[in-house]
Amino acid sequence: MPSLKHDILKYTLNVLGAPMLLKIPPAHHLRSILETTTMFATLPWGVTFEMHDFGDFRAECLNIIGSKTDKVILYLHGGGYVIGSPKTHRSIAGNIAKGTRLNAFVVDYRKAPEHPFPAALDDTINAYKFLVFKKKYDPAHIVVIGDSAGGGLAVALQYYLRDHNLPLPRASVLLSPYLDLKQKGKSVRKNARNDRFLDVFEMRKWARYYAPEQDLDNPLISPLYGDPAGLPPMLIQASESEVLYDDARRMAVKARKSGVDVTFQTWKGLVHWWHLFGTLPEAKEAIDKIIDYINGHFEDDGGE
Repeated sequence: MPSLKHDILKYTLNVLGAPMLLKIPPAHHLRSILETTTMFATLPWGVTFEMHDFGDFRAECLNIIGSKTDKVILYLHGGGYVIGSPKTHRSIAGNIAKGTRLNAFVVDYRKAPEHPFPAALDDTINAYKFLVFKKKYDPAHIVVIGDSAGGGLAVALQYYLRDHNLPLPRASVLLSPYLDLKQKGKSVRKNARNDRFLDVFEMRKWARYYAPEQDLDNPLISPLYGDPAGLPPMLIQASESEVLYDDARRMAVKARKSGVDVTFQTWKGLVHWWHLFGTLPEAKEAIDKIIDYINGHFEDDGGE
């Protein structure tokens, strides 16, 4: 069962989100609200950050004291392709980085509706290429992590790399991934009342913000409609009570049938984005499992 802390959080989110169901603020207002509500989600002790400016986009590098300097995390934040930033995800990315002793590269990709598809994917691809070709990271020493829309970007990135004969990362971690912008999963309707936090995002409208003139079943937009064959191992985490549960479940089934090594971990009764609320015991548990998964993939590597 969910913890008391989680239930209090869920109630608070439902109360705060109720007025927005009547009139959704513009995207830039929602961005400001999220930035404000996460301003106290600070970096863990022993983690510093520096910004990298790529012109079209920026990225924040989280540096860990005593890090394994030849290995790195590429972190792709969520937010429906419309909101979110490295600032809103410093806590979760920093805690994963600290637990694995891997520096993390958090991409501040361009957002819709100002920058529709393929802007976010292009920025993600360029960030990965920067790590491989400029920073000289061995792709086998890169783990890609994405939550929600960032999970969709993580899979789309790997489709692109595979189809362009570019080296794939060691593994990927998908946290409540947003993989079907057509929203055909049964959980979209089944869990709508439980997971009201996602109502604020106006999923259908935001899907068209991101891909206004595209087929939503394009695998680079909705990776669930692609072929995952040949992708590296992936960890998928989701709550059975969240709107995007079926995105995660269907990807786990499809990837396994395609021969991908999939670890699928589920929780009951939790809201979408519970990972971001680091004081929740469920968030700590999930992050510990992510750390164990990543460390397990590097435990046989020699040297630093």
